[in-house]
Amino acid sequence: MSSPVSADKPPAAPTPIASGMASSVWGWAVLGGTLYFTTFGLTGGICVILYVLAFVAGCLTIAYYIGRKQSIVMLEYGQPSFGYPRRGIPKLVKEVTTIKPVPKVDKRLTGSNVIDEALQEVLEYTFRDYIHVWYQRLSDHEGFKYDMRQTIQKVVIAFSSRTKEIDWVPYLTTRLVDDFTSHVRMFRKAKEKMKAKDKDGKYTEEELMEAFFDQEAKHEVKKDCNSLHICRDMICLKKESEIQFLQDLSEVLLFLLLPPEDYHNKPFRYICREVMVNGVFIPSIDLLSDPDYINQYIAWMCKEDTLTKEAFLTVLKTSDTIEELQAVREKVDLDIAKYRAKDTGGSEDTEIKRQLSSLQYVKVTCDKQIARLRGDLDEVDAGDALGANSEYLQYLAPGKALYSLSFEEMLSNNLALAAFIDYMTSIGAQVYIYFYLNIDAYRVSAEQQISAARESTQEDEESTEAIYEMLQSAALSLYNQYLSEKATQRITLDEALLRRTLHKIKQRPPHADCFEEVRCKVCEILEGDNYYKAFKKSTIYVKLLAELDLLNKDVEVPEADEPPEATILNDEFHLEATVISSGVMKEEKGNKSYAVYFIRVMKRERTDGEPEIWDCYRRYSDFHDLHMTITDKYPSLATLNFPSKKLIDNLKEEFLEKRKKELDHYLQTLLNRDVLANNRGLLQLIYGFMQPGLWEKGKSEMARKMDSIVNPLKMMGNAVKSVPDNFVDGMIKMSGGIRGLPKDLVDGFGKILKGVGPATEKRDSLEDLDGLDTLDGEADNIPLRIMLLLMDEVFDLKSKNQWLRRRIVAVLRQIIKMAMGDSINRKILDHVELMTSAEQVAEYVQQFRDSFWPGGILAEPRPERDLNTMMRTRVITKTKMLGGVADEVRHLVGSETTRKGVFRVFEMFQYKALNRRLLYVIMEGMMETLFPDNKFRDIFLKIHSKSPRAASRLEEKRLVMEEEERVRSEKERARSESAEKTNKKKKGK
Repeated sequence: MSSPVSADKPPAAPTPIASGMASSVWGWAVLGGTLYFTTFGLTGGICVILYVLAFVAGCLTIAYYIGRKQSIVMLEYGQPSFGYPRRGIPKLVKEVTTIKPVPKVDKRLTGSNVIDEALQEVLEYTFRDYIHVWYQRLSDHEGFKYDMRQTIQKVVIAFSSRTKEIDWVPYLTTRLVDDFTSHVRMFRKAKEKMKAKDKDGKYTEEELMEAFFDQEAKHEVKKDCNSLHICRDMICLKKESEIQFLQDLSEVLLFLLLPPEDYHNKPFRYICREVMVNGVFIPSIDLLSDPDYINQYIAWMCKEDTLTKEAFLTVLKTSDTIEELQAVREKVDLDIAKYRAKDTGGSEDTEIKRQLSSLQYVKVTCDKQIARLRGDLDEVDAGDALGANSEYLQYLAPGKALYSLSFEEMLSNNLALAAFIDYMTSIGAQVYIYFYLNIDAYRVSAEQQISAARESTQEDEESTEAIYEMLQSAALSLYNQYLSEKATQRITLDEALLRRTLHKIKQRPPHADCFEEVRCKVCEILEGDNYYKAFKKSTIYVKLLAELDLLNKDVEVPEADEPPEATILNDEFHLEATVISSGVMKEEKGNKSYAVYFIRVMKRERTDGEPEIWDCYRRYSDFHDLHMTITDKYPSLATLNFPSKKLIDNLKEEFLEKRKKELDHYLQTLLNRDVLANNRGLLQLIYGFMQPGLWEKGKSEMARKMDSIVNPLKMMGNAVKSVPDNFVDGMIKMSGGIRGLPKDLVDGFGKILKGVGPATEKRDSLEDLDGLDTLDGEADNIPLRIMLLLMDEVFDLKSKNQWLRRRIVAVLRQIIKMAMGDSINRKILDHVELMTSAEQVAEYVQQFRDSFWPGGILAEPRPERDLNTMMRTRVITKTKMLGGVADEVRHLVGSETTRKGVFRVFEMFQYKALNRRLLYVIMEGMMETLFPDNKFRDIFLKIHSKSPRAASRLEEKRLVMEEEERVRSEKERARSESAEKTNKKKKGK
């Protein structure tokens, strides 16, 4: 049957849908072209065509050059067109022929981006300069370097995780300070032992090291209720023992920080240990213990303004090293030759001559000190003799004139008063000075309390009576302690005088000057031939003058920039000034009020009869500042009567009128013709003070505050602490039974009259490292504890009497409060947090990177420094250390004590073995802090107790204990035998 559709039938026409789609596409294309040419015109069409042609041409060009390059490479190297042979182990062939990509390194280390970036740079440089340089000669395989980097990163991560959990405040504020002060203390004792052995102070470095480590071996350490003696002499003096110690320490650190699989790989662990010991620990310890490096670092840390002329001359005059003086002299000779070459008589001739004069003086000083050290100079200047530790007796020889301190000047100076107390104690007459200070303190406190009681209202009558009762009780306690017949150390005075004094004490209301007659009599006794005049003929007085810089006067070195002396003499103009009125003003910022005093000034030139008159105003602080400047420049004017400061009610009209008269009297005294004639330059100083406008202060705010703190006459109530304990205890017990007693009264007497008198004074044990017995319950005051510990050991304050030591504590407390305010500990904690913050740690890492790889290039080894350069560095370092001590500290502990303390610390750093010992102590402390649960302390004790010196000390202790036990047993046996014989005799009878 045939199909209904014929075979030659034409194909069916497109459907309406398909034709419609095709026509729509063309329609859209035509519409788009029309819109394009309508919008952009013919130029747009030409640009499109050019863009298409340029694209095609670029593709063809790139294909041509790539193909040409590949063809050249194939022709040059003759790459085969056939594949690898199919022989060998298929898996091995596949492993070899397959190119494995190097895994990406995870650059996260500590969790802080700022630290990680710096650490990654350090790791890159380390691999480049210490691993890649030798590994590339062995293999080009990247797997080893990748594994090594991963291991190091794991160590860094473990270490950073450990440090994040550590509170560094206890270590930095307690352990580190204790370790340093202990180091200074042992060095000081070793020096004292050497000087006691040889009075000339001649000893070798080996002898000093023996004495130092003997001191360390004496120290007992508790471990599990047992006492051990440790000593680090082996690791500090013997290289083999040091390497063994560092290897043991490295093994423990690798165990704690390495992944277990790497630690148990012995070859890898041994390589890491040797790299740590010989590549990290030994070079770092050698560098940090090098005395020359320490000197450079100290000199860099000290500010440039600490390099003072006075300190430099003191260092030269007291130097005991000929090499130092020769090095300075060599440099001075070169500078002299240079300036002489410039001395051609030009405009700078005066300047050059001044420089030459200064250099010549330094040269003469060096030559004189070199001659003294060589023994070529028989007569030595007084200042040099002190540096040579000569006897003070030579200054008491007939014909020697010493500076004479008056009795009032002695009482107004802490150091002088402490020296006088020492002298009185040495002759057994300290009761007189203690009594004098106590009744003076009572008078000051009683005046304040009586004045407050009189100003109180009638409602406070009960409180007023309590104040009177306590004052009377305090006076009676003083009388019974020193004047009554029952006194253990009675002061012998006229009986009629004692009866009058006792009658005044029992009067109501009490009088602040009830001891005035007795005080005057005791003062007369103290100033007599037996005490103060004898004191001025003793070596203690000579030492005091040395502390106050009054023993000698150094020759001034002319300076190039020093202006010529003023030519305005007292007779060139006449100056008059009068304080005419006072007033109260308010500060621009804040509502604080202050008093001002108006001064009428008249200046009359001698050649011109017309006077010049102007007014200026000054605050009390300005006058006080002027007074401090004058007393510094003119010590003879220190006794002028200057009005004291008052903290309360200092803006009342009556007080301002009184203060105005006192300041005017002070001003008239300064302008007295005789005073001006005897003090050259004083008129110009006062004239500058009287200039209109604000006065440029010569003293800092800290210096003014320190003056009011240090001067005992102004702060007598806070200075004297020498009443026996029974007096203080009695007052405290009595105050407990009185209701409504003002708290400031109890606190005032408790602080003022704290017992260090003859019945209670005691020396601190030199073995006591804390030295906090004078903190009065403020042992948690971090900066006070640190400063007292450092000053105790550096300046040897424990050898001073307790009065001066307590005074120093009071001054330190005031300094810290002024510098840091009340939130002292909080500020220290904040500072420690800042030091250990991520940004600061990143700064440390960057400084390390820049030091080892400046500009990304490994630093060159340090060039060797010649001996003269190192000696000059020593001189500069000592000068900066001495010049960096604040004047307030110098005045507090004494110039000579300050110099000896600073030079002691400097000398301590000049012995490499001692520096290594200090570094190891610090390292051990950090390890114990970082890993508190890993018994690092027991490890270190076990290692250091193996020292022969420590073992011998332990053996000596064991023999002593056995001997004591033997003696005790013999006594027990003798006692039992005696008792047995007695019993037999009784039975026989």
